[in-house]
Amino acid sequence: MNQKKKIYCISGLGADERVFSHIQFPAGYDVHFLPWITPMYDDEPIEEYAARMSKDIDTTEPVSLVGLSFGGIMSIEIARQIKVDKMVLLSTIKNSKERPPIFNRFTTFVFKRLPDKLIFKNRAFFVKLFLQSKSHEENKLVADYLKKDDYTYLRWAVGTIMQWKNDDELQQPFIHIHGDKDRPFPIKYVHPTHILHGAGHFMVMNRSKEINHILAGFL
Repeated sequence: MNQKKKIYCISGLGADERVFSHIQFPAGYDVHFLPWITPMYDDEPIEEYAARMSKDIDTTEPVSLVGLSFGGIMSIEIARQIKVDKMVLLSTIKNSKERPPIFNRFTTFVFKRLPDKLIFKNRAFFVKLFLQSKSHEENKLVADYLKKDDYTYLRWAVGTIMQWKNDDELQQPFIHIHGDKDRPFPIKYVHPTHILHGAGHFMVMNRSKEINHILAGFL
């Protein structure tokens, strides 16, 4: 009897596995979700965080990773430390060159200077603007995210995205699916393998049929 291959999904910043609720993986995969963990300290390097997060991955069998948004960045970091057969990247960036330049300026002039509450207590407008949530289900996920007040994790995660340094090419087979209306990571900076026209950052939920079709041909 053939044993199922393992696939591990990592959601976007502060989100949970519900964001993958419309994704259907091909038969033969044992699907797991890796939850975000609390940083050990304020400036924990992403390499150390990825090592801790990957401890829940069973590497005795072939492993594939699915990373959404910040989860895509984390998937790339984990793949530097363990053997990964295939990688699926959704609404994310693969290297530092794909990060919007405004993130770099924001890091210098705003993010490092303002207190947590001033940034995160008033983030609802920007979160809704960037995520482009429309349906009741999507708005519920956004509302649940906005209830979180773990500023240690949020500041660490946002800072990590802004300061992430990676110029390496991916060493494993991968696909990168991206919407051409994505606001956090505009398409003009990103070089995906698949572009979903008219899709925004929440395409994992509202364009899942197309994503599932692509996954069926890759996994």
